[in-house]
Amino acid sequence: MESTHVNNNTKPQFSNNESQYADLIRRITLNRNFDEPANSILIAMYSFLIIIGSTGNILVVLAVLRNKSMQTARNIFIVNLAISDLLLCLVTMPLTLIEVLSRFWPLGNSVLVCKSIGALQGISIFVSTISITAISLDRYQVIVGCPAKDNLQMLGAVFILLGIWTIALLCAAPLFIYRKLHNYDINIPMLNVHKIYYCVEDWPDLPFFNGRVYYSIFSLTIQYFIPILVVTSAYLRIYLRLKKRILVSQNISSVDERIKQRRGQRTKRTNYLLISIALIFGISWLPLNFFNLYTDLYFSMNNTQLTQTTYIIYAACHMAGMSSACSNPLLYGWLNSNFRKEFNEILCCKKNGNDSYSASQKLRGGESSVVLRKKSCMHQQNGNKPKTELVKANNNEEVQEFTLTTNI
Repeated sequence: MESTHVNNNTKPQFSNNESQYADLIRRITLNRNFDEPANSILIAMYSFLIIIGSTGNILVVLAVLRNKSMQTARNIFIVNLAISDLLLCLVTMPLTLIEVLSRFWPLGNSVLVCKSIGALQGISIFVSTISITAISLDRYQVIVGCPAKDNLQMLGAVFILLGIWTIALLCAAPLFIYRKLHNYDINIPMLNVHKIYYCVEDWPDLPFFNGRVYYSIFSLTIQYFIPILVVTSAYLRIYLRLKKRILVSQNISSVDERIKQRRGQRTKRTNYLLISIALIFGISWLPLNFFNLYTDLYFSMNNTQLTQTTYIIYAACHMAGMSSACSNPLLYGWLNSNFRKEFNEILCCKKNGNDSYSASQKLRGGESSVVLRKKSCMHQQNGNKPKTELVKANNNEEVQEFTLTTNI
């Protein structure tokens, strides 16, 4: 999935011609696919994504580790997403950059390294996208589902995470199985080089297409089509439910007009966030998935060499996908008031503030102010429509949609 087109698996042609021999020495010495300035531009762009993505995701992990109040079952999903995105930043992006820039495999003659790198790249991407899908389903359950039965515990969250990683391992297993290290004998005494290596995906020929094409279709389905369908559907239902709830609250005459206005503004911000999450996910991963499928189909039917333009397009599509590792800390962390508070304290070296954990989590512990919720889910089981009502607690009328959307 990940390293499909960054390996030139065509056996190099060596000649006794003096000029070609000199060119071969230059190519082996430099081991570059690109001339300047393309080489430096790619390094700079990847470095920017790696630094920004790593910083954001490390902040997310630290925010939860330093504050016990934030170590909830639901925040574990956010941490898992941050860890998978850290893998994208610290493993997938650097290794893909090395493969894109290099003419031949520069990381030695270990077959296990060659196979493991391909598998790690696939695992990190599958975990990231499946985690985003799981987060959307969890939020759907909290807001649209049955809140009375919403009792996700830490143990249950851990089992879900184990399931996510197991699915990712199984989906990425073919990248480990079919990745091979090929070596070609050369003899350049002046460089003390006797072999060069190519780490390539060597898929079997199947009816109609190479096995790589079928895996690309599988990957496109599991890693893109199903997640984008689930995420979009879940957040659409959440959007409609919040819209309905704000209309109900606005029709209650006992609620102050100022509070109604604040609720409307909060719901509007939440809706923008929901739309942004679905759009950014879809736009980020679309180019890489379709580029992989197109090139797999093209090269399976045409025995042609990879060109420098192909490598550049691949790098651009890959960076678009990897940009999700930079946007996720923003969408799932910074725009959450609890995480944002922790980020500010970490960056400003402030003391841990467990006692000041924000209203949304207190709500879930019973210290809520005003919450919209279903009176009971038993009505759904009996085939009746659930009744929606305002539940007032602790004589505070300031919080409504905020309590439902802080964790969006």
